Amino acid sequence: MRVAWRSKAVEMKDRVARVVRVDRAAWVSLVLALALAWTSVGCTSADALKAATEVHTYLPVVSGLAQDAMAIAEGLDPANASLIAQVSAKVQNDLTELENLSGAYISNPTAGVWTQLLAVVDQMVNDADKGLLSALAIKDSKSQMEAKMALSALDAAIHVVDGYLAAAKTPAQAQASAAARTVKVQTVSRAWSEADRNRVATALGERFDVMVEAASEAGY
Repeated sequence: MRVAWRSKAVEMKDRVARVVRVDRAAWVSLVLALALAWTSVGCTSADALKAATEVHTYLPVVSGLAQDAMAIAEGLDPANASLIAQVSAKVQNDLTELENLSGAYISNPTAGVWTQLLAVVDQMVNDADKGLLSALAIKDSKSQMEAKMALSALDAAIHVVDGYLAAAKTPAQAQASAAARTVKVQTVSRAWSEADRNRVATALGERFDVMVEAASEAGY
């Protein structure tokens, strides 16, 4: 279900304000969870099936970007090449599992498979986000630029996958995903290209600038 982000952001902020005496870290996590849940109110198993199908169709793009990252790594010094290779290998393993799970869900939609699918994507997002931050910490400017080019596109593609699923998550599932995340999307998105930001926003059903503005208005 696609709804106006801005009005939802106001509603989310009001709901969060009613939570009694939570610390700031918990408050931020809860707001993020509600933000991820903005499309999920009233969603059905048909929404989940659509999301799983979109993910399954998009996986070859993610796999190709992981392979591209491996190719770029070959031109870097051994330490930096190892970093990219580790991230790419983790993503490739996650992709294999995700392909199997999304295919299984399309064939026979069950709550158990859907839960597993969400967990794998949460892990993929964490692996890619942490890998991108590590790339940005590389000291050598040329190596950093090449590593960033390799991992930012891959990271954004994984967030596209996450965006497809966001439309079908229940509020509780969105909360669980937010709690599982170790890096804020606002942090890694600074390293994405404009085209990648727009792809992620499209998967979420909103323009990226509007999404960021609404997030700022909501206080996170």
